[in-house]
Amino acid sequence: MAPTPRAPRAPRTTHQVAVIGAGIAGMAAATEAARCGLKTALFDDGLLGGLITNVGAVHGHPGAEGTTGADLVNTMLGEVLEAGVDYQPGTVTTLTAANDHWSLPGNSVTTRRVILATGADLRTLGVPGEEALAGRGVSQCAFCDGGLYKGKDVAVVGGGDGAFQEALHLAELCANVTMILRGKKPRARPVFVRQAADLANMHFRWNTEVQEIIGNDGVDAVRLEDSGGAEETLAIAAVFPFIGLAPRTALVNAGKDDMGALTVDAELQTDQPGLYAIGAARAGYGGQIAHAIADGKTAAQAAWRSI
Repeated sequence: MAPTPRAPRAPRTTHQVAVIGAGIAGMAAATEAARCGLKTALFDDGLLGGLITNVGAVHGHPGAEGTTGADLVNTMLGEVLEAGVDYQPGTVTTLTAANDHWSLPGNSVTTRRVILATGADLRTLGVPGEEALAGRGVSQCAFCDGGLYKGKDVAVVGGGDGAFQEALHLAELCANVTMILRGKKPRARPVFVRQAADLANMHFRWNTEVQEIIGNDGVDAVRLEDSGGAEETLAIAAVFPFIGLAPRTALVNAGKDDMGALTVDAELQTDQPGLYAIGAARAGYGGQIAHAIADGKTAAQAAWRSI
């Protein structure tokens, strides 16, 4: 009688958990996993801290209120290293699953569980002039570039927390800041809306969208159109679009919503066993620092319980 074939042997793991992405959520996950006693790798694709590094003053995180985003990132990286995480700078380009294990071939890592914390990119307006004038008056970092437009008129596009925070920073530097919102009310937290409304140099265009960014060597104006079809050309020196996020989830083949964010269960596991998604990479993410940290801890503890 022929011998019964043996099941393929699972590969020997180098780690128990691999966290891909070193933003706030990823660093929180890696630190928590290591503190749970799991051998943990954290991959930083060159965007350490993610979009929070561009924030001039942190809000909503106890103990870091008012500090810069960069300072918060440095503090959390210190916690990652102190916990004993194997911190590996370098982009993960391939992720494959087999026999209850995950392999990262280009990084020489095999792991039991993966926590995807790849974050998101800022969405662009997709209008004429935006790409040509990027870095010459079109910017997505008011904290980085606001000083270039001191005493000038600028515009911020968007109605969320990020847009209002950037606009409030610009209002301290610029002569006038016009916020352009496509709806009739903002999505930002009331505290930011009140602060903006109280400033004499803050102006609003409701139910309005940018149709074109005008300029040659730099931004000279934006062409606007409101919901009724009326057009306006607003003279400005710079425009800062903050209209939402595009999740960075192309690395994995798992269930996603119509925005490209990974769908997860209550423990933040995707429909692929052993693969978790946190922060801006997952559907339903709350968008605040406290939410990112909570996501990281939830996924790390779920991974620990499952091993």
